[in-house]
Amino acid sequence: MTVPLATSRYQNSPLILESGFVPTRITLGAPRWKLAYSLGGQIKELAPTRAVFAIEAEDEFDAAYRRQLEECGADVIAGEIRRVSQDHAGRGLVLLCFEDIGKLGEMSCHRRGFARWWEEITGQAVPELL
Repeated sequence: MTVPLATSRYQNSPLILESGFVPTRITLGAPRWKLAYSLGGQIKELAPTRAVFAIEAEDEFDAAYRRQLEECGADVIAGEIRRVSQDHAGRGLVLLCFEDIGKLGEMSCHRRGFARWWEEITGQAVPELL
């Protein structure tokens, strides 16, 4: 079973709600403000470690995050995606973090790094909610 996936930032409430997907945290920390929706799960394996997050150069950050994903493995990640989806009647997931890629660019964001890696590994596209 392929679970539909998308990515967005926590602040995109209207798009997240409109998608019908399960809002899923992929960050170490949670938002410190009230969200207009409830988080339906967390996939800790997709959150950059503190060491990875501390890397400032975008290309080095992306390479380190990809290594983290490879070490975890696609099978483990797919299992976590299925777990959260199954907890919500098989709905798709929107994977959430904080970065505004419109301002910072797609390479600044681990959710888009995951999306690129996941498509390379599985062939499944993971669009950004726009």
